[in-house]
Amino acid sequence: MNKKLMAVAVAGALAVPALAFAQASTVQIYGKLNTEYGIANQPDFVSGQSRVNADAFNSGASNIGFKGEEKLSGGLSATFQCESSTSFMGGTGAFCDRNSAVGVKGGFGSLYIGTWDTPLKKASGVTRMTAETGWLGTQQLLLSGSNLTDSFDFSRRTANSINYDTPNMSGFTASVAFTSLNTSTNTTSSDATAKKRTYGLNAMYANGPLAVVAGYEKQENNISSATTSNDDSAWLVGATYTFGPLKAGLTYVDAKKAVLATTEAKRTSWNLALQYQLGGPGSILAGYARAGDYKGNSTDSVANTGANMWQISYNHALSKRTNTGLGYGILRNDSAGTYSLTGLTSGAANKTGENASVFTVYMNHSF
Repeated sequence: MNKKLMAVAVAGALAVPALAFAQASTVQIYGKLNTEYGIANQPDFVSGQSRVNADAFNSGASNIGFKGEEKLSGGLSATFQCESSTSFMGGTGAFCDRNSAVGVKGGFGSLYIGTWDTPLKKASGVTRMTAETGWLGTQQLLLSGSNLTDSFDFSRRTANSINYDTPNMSGFTASVAFTSLNTSTNTTSSDATAKKRTYGLNAMYANGPLAVVAGYEKQENNISSATTSNDDSAWLVGATYTFGPLKAGLTYVDAKKAVLATTEAKRTSWNLALQYQLGGPGSILAGYARAGDYKGNSTDSVANTGANMWQISYNHALSKRTNTGLGYGILRNDSAGTYSLTGLTSGAANKTGENASVFTVYMNHSF
């Protein structure tokens, strides 16, 4: 009997350090798996080709991540996060290629260094409400897009970035970020003297039924030129308000693309979304996005280069972590517009002035 008691005591003693270690560990595993199937009326990619129906799967924004923190003295904590793409429908991902950083946080807020969404992109996600990418993605009409041979992208993560988030002060928060001088972080300019930094900031307020955001980003020396350099920039404002079961969101963007040192193209765009919570686990989301014409003093300032996108979808929550639904969207280009559905996995830009439509079914699971 004494031998049995001693064996139990020894086993318990050995288990205590392991249990203490497990309790001290703050590492969390999280992620999201998205699968989406779309049947689209595919636009002409080459002049003279007839329309064909296209269908495709995609798993955009699927990811797996590891994050945690270690308590330090003085009320500080060391933090880390490594988030990786998981394009499980046949694509490829890279380790820590999404929001990934190491930093420190405390009563002053959070300071972290790595690869992270820009403040402008974070602000847009609060009020856009519609999907960023995928078959019904609208970010191409808001923070990214192309006009003939020129393009800009303000919906992105920046590598080699230093980021600061304020603490939440009665619903108010703000973020600031800038990149290092590493030439790979931003520019296509071959000017050896270019600074090649990206700067961004936002201010957001969310309290009760109201949320208001504003953001700004500047990309220095972001053109391809051996002897000249210039900057791209964009600013955004938006708001959401919840009226009982109805939530409405509006986002407005003003962006500028440098073409040469003395020429530029500008575009304004906006997005309106309405979400209605039905009784039970169902909800309906309707959205409209408008990208305006490219204007400015550039030769790429062309009339009728805008586009419109309408969409409606039904979402059904199977649980707190799993949801499914279906949707329908129509993309209509102006006579000189070249926008395409972002769910298309192959093909070039849309033929000028063409339209497209898509019916999509999806399922998402978070863990």
